[in-house]
Amino acid sequence: AKVFQLAALEGQRRVLGDEHKDTLSSMTNMGNLLDDTGDHEGALGYYQQALRVQEKVLGKTHPSTVNTIENMAITYHVGLKDFLMAEKMFRQALDGYERSLGKNHEDTKNCAFNVALFLCWHLLGLCKRK
Repeated sequence: AKVFQLAALEGQRRVLGDEHKDTLSSMTNMGNLLDDTGDHEGALGYYQQALRVQEKVLGKTHPSTVNTIENMAITYHVGLKDFLMAEKMFRQALDGYERSLGKNHEDTKNCAFNVALFLCWHLLGLCKRK
């Protein structure tokens, strides 16, 4: 799957350019694939590439941009165990969802749940900060 996803991404970059929504979606999908297979550093690299372009093209509070930030938070938390960065990214994602979608939107509520869950881990001592 990784080979096919990478080939699709490279084709989109070549034909559509890095700023096209389909290319950005493929960058994020590549990050998801790598994260799911345990390559958290590789995933973070694709998320960071996508985020740079999304912030420039879509804006910092666009739902796609904020979703990438939340993906990064999860990678920092679960995969890389960098709890300081995870907390920063979770809070940034929640703020972005609240600004772009409102507090009652399902994506905002899901992110708030993830932030609460993350903070509970700390209260229970299941995470140690770097």
